Amino acid sequence: MKTWLPAAILALLAAPVLAADLDLPEPPPGDWLAQADLFGAVAQSADDDRVVAWETRHANALSAGYLFDLARRLLPRDPDRALEWYVVAQVRGRYDAGRCVDDTAERAVSRLARQANSVLRYGEARRAEFAAAGQRAMARPDLLAHTVSPDWICAQGLSGMGGRSAGTTPPATWPKLENRLRSEWSRQFEAMARR
Repeated sequence: MKTWLPAAILALLAAPVLAADLDLPEPPPGDWLAQADLFGAVAQSADDDRVVAWETRHANALSAGYLFDLARRLLPRDPDRALEWYVVAQVRGRYDAGRCVDDTAERAVSRLARQANSVLRYGEARRAEFAAAGQRAMARPDLLAHTVSPDWICAQGLSGMGGRSAGTTPPATWPKLENRLRSEWSRQFEAMARR
């Protein structure tokens, strides 16, 4: 039995996507499933300049996974912005997960954040910078202005296996969630700034 073919296919899938091969749609897909399909190619792209510009330009239309990718790409060139986008990604991801009927969806935010572990480690080693970036992120008027459906993360919950979302909580509950997240994250960065 020949094993070279599957190994070759896996190697191609794991290789960074070449700039010429990456199609960054203008605008990005509004449908969360289409965004999920595109994410792998974007995250593997070696064309940081192009991807950073695209992710920044469309940050309010993209899921938090793209923002973790943006933070990771920004770290070597602009650590302050990387830290700020990391916080934006965390808060947006947790806000979207908090709107899911299935509360296990929040685990997926932590898994997505792993792609930007280098940003978190950088921030933990430079707490004053991290606190300042966190405070900037929390003050952003567009912090929770994203337009992608929370179904992108709801489908990651245990009840969403198979690419289907279990749905969201009633919209009337969302302002309370937003206020709680803003308060908790703001307190965290205020405390970090005092240390």
